Amino acid sequence: MSTPRWRQLTDHLMSVPEQVYEGWNSRDGWDNYTRWGEEFGENGVPWCVIFDWCMYHDTGLDAIVPKVDNVSAFAEWARARDQWSEYPSVGAWVDFGDGAHTEIVTGFDADTLYTKGGNSIQAGSADHGQGNGVWSHSNPRRSSYVTGYFAPRFPDGLCPPTADPHDPRGGPAVVSWRWTPPASAFEPFPGAGFFTAGRRSPVIAAMHDRLVAVGCDRYRSTADADVWGSGDVASYQAWQRRLGYEGADADGTPGPTSWAKLRVPRAGA
Repeated sequence: MSTPRWRQLTDHLMSVPEQVYEGWNSRDGWDNYTRWGEEFGENGVPWCVIFDWCMYHDTGLDAIVPKVDNVSAFAEWARARDQWSEYPSVGAWVDFGDGAHTEIVTGFDADTLYTKGGNSIQAGSADHGQGNGVWSHSNPRRSSYVTGYFAPRFPDGLCPPTADPHDPRGGPAVVSWRWTPPASAFEPFPGAGFFTAGRRSPVIAAMHDRLVAVGCDRYRSTADADVWGSGDVASYQAWQRRLGYEGADADGTPGPTSWAKLRVPRAGA
């Protein structure tokens, strides 16, 4: 049985490393330039809605959501199509603060809403009015900050976990659901000794694709993507530096911590 589209979306969303993605300058502060703005075709602008759209685009679901760059526009679009709800559902775009911000729902229970989104800040940090990265958050479900939800209709006809007792997509309401990684979703760390020059493996190919996906592409060619070589070393070194490693700790050889954070999909999955 194929994986439901809402689950494919959520797994992809949760695979995005949580960190700062914008540049900083003393004149403007955080600059809003990100790889999602580049993907969307509009960079240097607030990108919380852009990030939502890109998550759907990355998983082939952009046809079911509007390509807009502000929260009020998607809220209006959803209301006009009977895809607006007062209840959370997995994969829904939440409208925070009546147009102030959006993130994607990753779970809920009777009292709490769990989300992940772009152009946001790490929980507990101060942003001085600007977001700067991709982060997960929790908020009280019944907070006045939660205006409502855009709940798209997935093309496979399957309703995601929903709290709506009358969800028009046909799913039964559940009390709670929280994203957890599939047991076999990611490749376990094969050991540093695995990564030797010339080794050919589907695991290396999967790692290659993942490094490209997270913006650490330092490859000069896509040929022999399953063979460990200098492009892998340079790309993995870029990943280590993104995680804050320096000097000998950023040598381009995978270690267990950096590998776990990279979340390399199971080869052939």
